[in-house]
Amino acid sequence: MLQQAQGRSKQRPPWRSWPSWLSWLLKPEIPGLLLLASALRLYGLNRTEFDDDQATLFRMAYDAVHQGLLPVTSNTGSIGSQHPPGAVYLFMLPAALSANPLWAAVLIALLNVLAVLLAYFFLYRYYGRLAAVIGSFLYASAVLPVKYARFIWQPNIAAPFILLFLLALFRGAVERRQGWLAWAVLWLGLLYQAHEVNLLLAALLLLCLLLAPETLRWRDGLLALLALLAVFAPSLLWLLLSGLQDVRSTLSFSNHQTGVLSLQALRIYRLFIIPYDQLPNRSDTLLVPLHRLFSWLKLAMPALLLLAFLGLFFWLARGGRRGREQPGQEAASGGEAVAKGGDRWRWGQRLCAGWGRWRADGQRCGALLLLVWQLFPLLVFLRYGGELHTQYLLLLMPGPFLLIGIVLARGLLWLRRQQAWLARLSLAGYLLAGLLVAAQSLAAAVSVFDTVAGHFDDRSFQPYPYHNDLASLQQALAATDQLAQRERLSHVYITVDDATRTALFFLSRQMRTPATLFDAGCLILPGERAAMLVGPYDPWITALLERFTQATLVSRLPRPGGLPFSLYLVEPGMARTPAAQASPWKLGELQALSDQAQLLTLADSHRTATTATWLVSSWQLTQSAMPVLNTSYAYRFVASPAASSESSSSPGFQTTCSFNRLQAGERLLVTFPLVDRQALPSSLLLRIWSYRNVFYTPVYGPLHLETAISKEMDLHLLQTEAGLNQVRLSVSGDARG
Repeated sequence: MLQQAQGRSKQRPPWRSWPSWLSWLLKPEIPGLLLLASALRLYGLNRTEFDDDQATLFRMAYDAVHQGLLPVTSNTGSIGSQHPPGAVYLFMLPAALSANPLWAAVLIALLNVLAVLLAYFFLYRYYGRLAAVIGSFLYASAVLPVKYARFIWQPNIAAPFILLFLLALFRGAVERRQGWLAWAVLWLGLLYQAHEVNLLLAALLLLCLLLAPETLRWRDGLLALLALLAVFAPSLLWLLLSGLQDVRSTLSFSNHQTGVLSLQALRIYRLFIIPYDQLPNRSDTLLVPLHRLFSWLKLAMPALLLLAFLGLFFWLARGGRRGREQPGQEAASGGEAVAKGGDRWRWGQRLCAGWGRWRADGQRCGALLLLVWQLFPLLVFLRYGGELHTQYLLLLMPGPFLLIGIVLARGLLWLRRQQAWLARLSLAGYLLAGLLVAAQSLAAAVSVFDTVAGHFDDRSFQPYPYHNDLASLQQALAATDQLAQRERLSHVYITVDDATRTALFFLSRQMRTPATLFDAGCLILPGERAAMLVGPYDPWITALLERFTQATLVSRLPRPGGLPFSLYLVEPGMARTPAAQASPWKLGELQALSDQAQLLTLADSHRTATTATWLVSSWQLTQSAMPVLNTSYAYRFVASPAASSESSSSPGFQTTCSFNRLQAGERLLVTFPLVDRQALPSSLLLRIWSYRNVFYTPVYGPLHLETAISKEMDLHLLQTEAGLNQVRLSVSGDARG
């Protein structure tokens, strides 16, 4: 045993020591690699995407730090389950230093720069310096990996942990060194925290256990269990409190497996290596005139990737010529003596002996791990019947670029060993590698510049109504705050919608002037002179302001890729309610200012030759409510035809108005949008529900837990003083603005 240990120690390459690590970092290609990866991931990062998911993740991290909360979930997934909280704990680092979400985006970018360095180190360690240079530079300059490294999102933290996971597996399966299991389990647990689909990488872990069972020790299993407990402790606590509800939702993924072949996964996989054939429909983008410079990559990258897969299959079939003898192989080679027990055991013993010789070849084991990494998730998703999102395949990155780096390096080294003209072909190979990196770098730089400059359609970011960037939101709020300070206003008003609600609710906390945020389906008429920030796609708010108040447009605040925000100065005492008749209706916290719902038709300034029509009802708030952290106050207005004969031809209407604060005396215009001038009844029966929206923060002993689940609290139907739970509103004639 001592001799074996000494033999293993002698086989260790000298660059594993600390001075060699320093010399590795000082290699001449490393500064260029870092410069390329950092420039593409950090340039113009203040324009990072900041929509609902991004705001939710950073808000949870910020509240966890400053409110002493323990996150047990992160944001809500597309299938309705709560994602694990690992990303929130990561974002707590920048949230502890600043309330600016930009630093969380910087952290994401730096993690992905680290992934590029790890890709270089992985290839350098197992496939040589040339493969490391080609593969890491291809990965650093790839368009979609750059895109997913530039905004806050839990799938975007996975890249460095995928490389660390591979390094741990290769340590066991290729190097036959002990101590890899606990690290592999730890990285796999963190990958699951990034996204549940990354659990598919467990197939690699099981394969490595089969390839290197002799490297396992009893304490490795204990350390792996401790690593799992450390990573999953908050999630386990939440699963116990929720009755395993999220586990059932996550397992429902298997329900989407069908017998029909789906090519979604292959199309997305292709998109990662050649995203250049999907040109934008805007003529101002740099991609349109320049895409011809790298359109040849549409053929080169798939061809090289196919060649890389063929090379891996070839190495699996042939194996390396310098396979190391392992103790497991010696035991397997002695199988013939044991096989004397009967012929029925002979084939089994030969199979075991062949498997022992096969897995003793480190080159074969590495090729098998790389193949399973790239092919197993694709095979799983080939039968996926649901909608497959691009982020589901981030677990395969940076695999294609590493494989291309390996096959190009092997091909170039083979050519250099040949005679005459074949050796000179290696120059063409080096030129091809350089052109690949240059073309990809140009494509990624163009993509980044188009995003920063706003050369895109901000309404093409499904499922969001439109896309917002952090800098535009911060600049709009700063301009509103500055106007209030300059005009000495005591209050500002801000409209929110599905695209801006979460982001503006968080960012407005840093404003110096008290702000009322309200849904754009309603309009609050200030009781005093105030500034009002109106969203880019809230034309009815602009129309109502111009019709029922004296509002002065102060400025248009630009946004990349779409319409600007509008900043108004609203004068007090100038509001004109839609109808002049007094109303006796008083429902709890609301007083009706009119017993009519006025039909209002206004030209839509955002669409030519079109009009928009609403029913407008006027109310006044009679109670006040101060802002409470992560709490909004809401009224749900539901109107239905009053006469039974009209109910079949006239559909009902529903509008929800939510606010972060309420002030008694403020007037409220509630709008019911009409669809294609649908038939209207002569009168409506209106019911109003009042409730609070709060985030679910259960208390478990001394622990105050944090989730992203929104709950309706204190829901009740408003009643009149006479005990009626609905009021009648007559529909007045058409008015045009």
